[in-house]
Amino acid sequence: MRDGDDLRIVWAGPLQGEQSLLHGTAPHPATMRWQRTYIGGLRDAGLRTHWIGHDPHRTWPWGPLYAAGGQAAIDVDASVVPYVNAPLVRTRSLSLGYARRFVEAVRSIDATALVTYNLGPWIAAAAAAAARHGVPWIPIVLDFDDPARDSWASFRAATTGAAGVAFVSHWAFEHAPSPRRFLLPPALVPCCPATAIPAAAQRTILYAGARSRAGGVDRLIAAMPLLRTPGVRLVMTGQGKGYDRDIARMTAESDRVEDLGMVPQGELKRLALSADVLVNPRPVRTDDSCMNFPSKVLDYLSYGRPIVSTRAPGLGPAFDDLLVFSEGDEPRQLAEAIDGVLGWSPTEQTLFAERCQDFAERFSPIAAARGFACWISGLVSP
Repeated sequence: MRDGDDLRIVWAGPLQGEQSLLHGTAPHPATMRWQRTYIGGLRDAGLRTHWIGHDPHRTWPWGPLYAAGGQAAIDVDASVVPYVNAPLVRTRSLSLGYARRFVEAVRSIDATALVTYNLGPWIAAAAAAAARHGVPWIPIVLDFDDPARDSWASFRAATTGAAGVAFVSHWAFEHAPSPRRFLLPPALVPCCPATAIPAAAQRTILYAGARSRAGGVDRLIAAMPLLRTPGVRLVMTGQGKGYDRDIARMTAESDRVEDLGMVPQGELKRLALSADVLVNPRPVRTDDSCMNFPSKVLDYLSYGRPIVSTRAPGLGPAFDDLLVFSEGDEPRQLAEAIDGVLGWSPTEQTLFAERCQDFAERFSPIAAARGFACWISGLVSP
């Protein structure tokens, strides 16, 4: 097997179509875009890939009792895992479904590797099925509970049997007790060339993500009245509108904050391209922050607009010249970083656009996929 070009990969991870992302009970738009980007890179690199996955929903009665799912509009082979979405039986139903779909995929493409998006009970079932068929399993760990709680014991148990472990978090890659590990490089598909947008009377900040304290939304809203720049409003899109009562109250009480909820991809692109600043306010001292990579950062970079972010441990040196890091995750510190970007000169905006272009050229999906495939090839080759 040379440079991974003979690999045939079964990819296991959430699989949602546009309608589910817009109207489902547990949409994961960043997850879907991240997976599509990487699978597209593998496809463009000439690898055969079959995607198996389920359509995530909140457990019944808040979600459907039976989730059949609908295949997403993607350019690779895919199989949806249907499941009974009731308490007590949901995990077993998903586990049986993933194992069954994996066996079908092995027969379809004669798979040489199973790559999974994250860990979990149904992923473990697919991994067990892979072991029975002699197919190596490589999980991609995008988030996990704080390993310090039990000195990595839970992580070791969850990755037992893996041929190797890939990480997206830079901190996790450096500290995990995995002898065969790989830092998955970022993969970026620019929506359009990064350009400067002339300052308007109404300056706009965009946050795209879940309405949760884990995402730092409460801190971002609290930062709005602390901004020195006049005429700034915050637009929020994504899942969870109204779920957190305190965040919903803070939004309703501010005349500078607008929550649009889930929007179609085309509308999100329009909002992002017209925003002055995109913000990732995720707190840096949460239980899973060290194992997590804020995937919204890659979404933001695809739009070529300036980004203010907290310095999450998962962000490696590759992002140092692209993101404007706040000094901390408190509202005052977020406000200071946002004000700094809103005050950029045309020259500073041009330099940022050039750095974005360079990043996109270095971290294209096909380049990232080739490096990943080459590493997998070394694991699975006799």
